[in-house]
This record gives sequence, structure tokens and C-alpha cells, in this order.
Amino acid sequence: MMVNTSGRFAGQKALLLTPQLKENDTHCVIFHYYIGGRDNSHPGHLNVYIKENNSPMGMPVWNVSGPASRSWGQVELAISTYWPNFYQIVFEAITSGQRGLLAIKDVVVQGHQCMNTPHFLTIKGVEVNAGQTASFHCTVNGRKRDNFRLWLQGIGGREAPMKATKPWNNRRFIGTFDVENTTKGDSGRYRCIVHSDKGVGVSNYGELTIKQPPVPIAPPQLTAVGATYLWIQLNANSINGDGPIIDRQVEYRTVSGTMYDLQPVDKTTHKIGHLDPDTEYEISVLLTRPLEGGTGAPGPPLRARTKCAGRNPTLAYKQLLIWMKNTKHV
Repeated sequence: MMVNTSGRFAGQKALLLTPQLKENDTHCVIFHYYIGGRDNSHPGHLNVYIKENNSPMGMPVWNVSGPASRSWGQVELAISTYWPNFYQIVFEAITSGQRGLLAIKDVVVQGHQCMNTPHFLTIKGVEVNAGQTASFHCTVNGRKRDNFRLWLQGIGGREAPMKATKPWNNRRFIGTFDVENTTKGDSGRYRCIVHSDKGVGVSNYGELTIKQPPVPIAPPQLTAVGATYLWIQLNANSINGDGPIIDRQVEYRTVSGTMYDLQPVDKTTHKIGHLDPDTEYEISVLLTRPLEGGTGAPGPPLRARTKCAGRNPTLAYKQLLIWMKNTKHV
């Protein structure tokens, strides 16, 4: 690909796509690039994208913008996408409005790993609940060097810097990357990138799945009332958020006052006991799905009042008969 930037306005693009590639093992792609023009000119810049399985292009994995050098440079791409998955390399030239030349040549797929750029082992997807931290662990095949720069790259543009590294053996190390304070908008595919002074290593994509903790849509239903108890039906089959539901709790408090309690529930109906007579309570249901942070906010509340504490009429009648007998009225 040879792009003459003369007479082009800034921002015009040219794309060169390789055929779809399916490789069975670790491999390296080498290409040469050229930025030519007058001394200290910047005719434009070159981007390289790795499209996996007909996905959007995502973000560039490598780029260069000059200045003009009038010599060919070489770049290694250590690509860790294997059969049955496939990928395409997309070379993009973007003009700056200045005169010059942008070029790509000699794109070669080698059947072995890169000599100067490390590659990744397959990374796995991660599932977390919203608000939690998603941690990706990327195993790098190659000795760690000071000039390596690693980061996590989302297909939608979000990036995460490397949190820490630890050695695995004398030829591998593991990089950890955290996506913090996750929301549903962070869901999508992420991959690991490593830059060396000779090229770039690109992992496969791992899916980040963000689940929303469940919240009941409707309040619980009142089924029976006593002076010191309330029977409720949880009424939690319809939810906002994600299942499966692995735990249920009932939260209740006095409307006036500071009394509060939280009780685990293992049935669809529940008796809240040891309550005060003639007192109004606010009752909500909390639901929990798997993984840390899986408990949702309390559902809509039910307000219910316990009955007044009256005397037992049967007991009162017996006491009256005893009194009348003792006072010779009977």
C-alpha cells in the first residue's frame, strides 16, 4: 500500500485488509512501513488493527505518526488468536494535510513466535456484579523486560493499566489488570496488549460480563396479623436485574423509632415475630445472586401495623367465674 498524501485534506483514510487468517499455534506477523516527505514533515500516521471473528475494528494495537524518516521500519505482531477463531489485520493510513508518502509492504505470516516481542497465552472471560472490580490475568510468554508496556484494552475504548506482575517461571510472567467500579456499560470484550521496542503482542478477546444484582419489583404481601407477629409472602418472583437467586432476606424496621432487623428466609412465606403491639413496621425483601456484591437493594416496602394487645377472652371468662364462686355469687 502506497498513499500519496499530497493534495489530500487532513483526515482522509486508506485501508488495507489482509485475508482472514486461521493459525493453529503461536505465530508472528512481520511488516515494513514507510513515512516519507520533506525534512520534519508529518504527512500522516499509520494505525494497525486486529479484527477478531468479524468483530468491529476496535482500537489500534500499534500506530506511528512520523516525522518523515525516508527509511523503512520493521514491526513484529505477536498475535494470540488461534483456530477455530480467525482474524484480519487492518492497516490504516490517515493523512495530515501535508505532502508525503505513507506505505506498507512485505506483510509476512511466520509459523513461529516473534523473536523480540512476547506473546500471550489464551485469556479467559470474567463475570462480576455491577460495582465490583473485574480482574483479568494475562500470561505473557517471554522474559519480563523494563521496556515492555502492558495494558488491558476494551473493544469499546476503555483501558486499564497494569496493576501488578508476578513471575510464573523463568520464561513467563502474569500481568493483572483491574476494571474498577464496573457498570453495565463496561460489558464487552477485552484483550491484553504488550509493546516492546520491536513490536506489539496482542491476546485474544475475553468477555467481560456485568450482572445487575436483583431487586424485587413489587412489595411483599401481608397474609396474617397478630399483636406480636406479621406473616408475609415474599412476592419476589418478578425482579429487576439478573438471577439466579441464591439467597433471600427480609429487612424490617419501625416506621417511628430505631428498631431494625434483617432475617434470612428459606421459604416463600415468612413469619416476623417478637414484634411490639400496635406498632407500624416497614418491610422489604432483599435478593442475592452469585459472586461478591450480588445482593441487590431492598425492594419496594410494605407498611403493616400489629394489632393491639387485648386480654384473652377465654382466660378472662374463667377468671370471672372463679371470682364469682369465691364471692358466693354462684
